[in-house]
Amino acid sequence: MTQILCGERIGKQGKIRLGCSAAIFDERGRILLTRRADNNQWCLPSGGMEPGESAAEACEREGVRGNRPERPREASGRHI
Repeated sequence: MTQILCGERIGKQGKIRLGCSAAIFDERGRILLTRRADNNQWCLPSGGMEPGESAAEACEREGVRGNRPERPREASGRHI
């Protein structure tokens, strides 16, 4: 659940970082989902973008990381 914080300059010490999510389909039209480690929810492959990285490069990296075809499907992701 989203938590809304109010106050004077919340996050002024924090860094703003871009992120990406990738919708990856297989040849049968199924979409790849990954299970988040922090809350155990299913989601699109996603993550932070590195400095100088394009959104396309970040999505490709995040889609490949942890979702390699040689790994068992139970450990790497789920198609629906």
